[in-house]
Amino acid sequence: MAELIPFVSKAFWDAAANMAEFVRVCREKLTVLGADLDFDASGWDVTDHYERRGQHHRLILNFVEHSARAGALGPPMPEPFAMQAKAYVRYQAGLRSRRTPPQYQVLALRALLAAFKDRGVEPSLCLLDSHILDRAVELASQRKPGNFAATIGTALALLSKFLREKNLAPYAPIEWRHGLQWQHRVAQTTKAANERREARLPSADALRALPEAFRVAKEPRDVIATSLVALLSCAPSRINEALSLRSDCEIQPMAQNEEGYLLRWAGSKGYPDFAKAIPAVMADVAAEAIARLKQYTSEARAVAAWYEQHPSEVYLVGECNELRGQNLNVKEIATIIGFNEEQSARHWIKLNKLTPVGSFLSSRGTTRHIYAFSDVEAAIISYLPKGFPILDKRTGLRFSEALMVVRRNEFALRRNARWKCMIAPVTYSNIQHGFYNVEDGIFSRLGLSTPDHPIFFKSNQLRHYLNTIAQRGGLSEIEIAAWSGRRDVRQNAAYDHRTPEEKLERKRRRDNELAAIAGKKVTVNKPVSRDAVAARSIHGHVTELGFCEHDFASSPCVMFMECLHCTKQICIKGADPRHAERVVLALDSARRSLAEAEEALSKEYEGAQEWVDVHKATVDRLEQLYAILTDPGTPDGSIIRLAKSGRYSLVEQAMHDHQQSSGMPLHWKADVHGTISRGQR
Repeated sequence: MAELIPFVSKAFWDAAANMAEFVRVCREKLTVLGADLDFDASGWDVTDHYERRGQHHRLILNFVEHSARAGALGPPMPEPFAMQAKAYVRYQAGLRSRRTPPQYQVLALRALLAAFKDRGVEPSLCLLDSHILDRAVELASQRKPGNFAATIGTALALLSKFLREKNLAPYAPIEWRHGLQWQHRVAQTTKAANERREARLPSADALRALPEAFRVAKEPRDVIATSLVALLSCAPSRINEALSLRSDCEIQPMAQNEEGYLLRWAGSKGYPDFAKAIPAVMADVAAEAIARLKQYTSEARAVAAWYEQHPSEVYLVGECNELRGQNLNVKEIATIIGFNEEQSARHWIKLNKLTPVGSFLSSRGTTRHIYAFSDVEAAIISYLPKGFPILDKRTGLRFSEALMVVRRNEFALRRNARWKCMIAPVTYSNIQHGFYNVEDGIFSRLGLSTPDHPIFFKSNQLRHYLNTIAQRGGLSEIEIAAWSGRRDVRQNAAYDHRTPEEKLERKRRRDNELAAIAGKKVTVNKPVSRDAVAARSIHGHVTELGFCEHDFASSPCVMFMECLHCTKQICIKGADPRHAERVVLALDSARRSLAEAEEALSKEYEGAQEWVDVHKATVDRLEQLYAILTDPGTPDGSIIRLAKSGRYSLVEQAMHDHQQSSGMPLHWKADVHGTISRGQR
């Protein structure tokens, strides 16, 4: 029997050659993420290339098959998929903001790899097609609930379009969509919506425990954490903004008979730095929180100022100054650093690989080593925070000027681990761990939480809570956005957790207030079901092939001059004796246009392919409609409504153009009434 040789198209060979060159350029020519980047490594340390306010842990991009399980990473991605994935991530990193690490791109590539393996296809981006993309999103949805799969789908859509436009994958769809619904669009009356609303807001127990913890906290770590949360309770704020406060952030200190109280606030997510107004009822709390933070972080600022002026000399306090320049034994090293136990100093010496320069016998006859002061000094200075002396690159804030700077290991569980001679910034994890750790958190240490009745909360819940209170209190959307440091008032909706009953009651009160001003009585109509509205609906206008049932009183037409491709156009068989005749005339005209477009395509005219696609879709729709109208099995009086086509609406086209020009994808959904919901990911 003759050997079967599988056919491989020229388009694939061209794409494979392009992919090989793309990988070579990204490996050898690009300097994005560092000229010294180890391209072949399965883990890339990109910490120094992204600005993440309030987060100081290492940022590693792991090109592995799956994330950490039982403390270990999965195996590295197989070749050639791994080098293709790395090339794509590095190339895209040069086009994206340095504030957004490409972590979801890596997660999307992992989902894609799982889909290739699930389908039994050799993992290669050159072989990407719609079936692999659909399976990747399906596997992602099985792995994690919520919007995880939709976010992965958005990243995969950008990947597919890039590969197709750059001729790196001949089968990749250029306009693929994941088809999942974002969960924040669920109806507000469902059980899922109620559970989501409760998860976004702090519990009643947490709201009672927070002021009590602020009052009774004594240890520095507890005072600092509770004071920061007290500050977040005074006005809706992001924790990264509070972590970037200056020590002199008070614009107008509290004084007798003085009402206003403002703080110099660092904006984020595109919002500029601004003066945040603290409500009068919370001004005393904010002033006390700031005073406590200044008191418990003043020593750390003094240490930071020393290192700014003496970058190569260790900070020594009190009697430790007498040890400068002398050889040091283990006990003296422990005293300089702040360890209460010599064993901790021995462990630190071993960790830093210090070599003794001498030894002596103690009174007990044991050998004690001596270490050079310069070696100890260099080891201590190596612990200066990354980026020192700048704490916040965006604002230029220095450690010596920052409010949220502490001694190294200030939040450590062991008291003797806090250093005298080194500093560290307060991080998000310091605060989050203190309030979310049930076993050894702040509430537990202060006796406010027990294993039988645990209390915990997340810092962002206060932001949601204060925004909801502002909505209940009647603040305008502009006022809420300005108070929250939000540049787009539409973002307020994500923080509004009022129940549907509360919103309805608010509307009724407002109607009554307006009526009282106008001297009229307001009549509140009972709610009407959607079925009842649909039963009373009438068409808006007659079209060439039927009539439109869109309600123009609620919104304008989103398919202007595209009635054939709109689901709001309906036809009634037999209502017009010349209906089929008009369809035939339109079909003949469309076929002629298609023939002309195909002739232009054969001559390789610019843009001819787009016209072929448009006219072919029109011919298909008209043929479907004609087949239904002439089908003897379809009785007269039947209502005919064609399914949704692939034609863009005006809104979809505008969103597509926005993404083409800005690179920022938008998502949308039109409900049964034609109302359009939109959002930016």
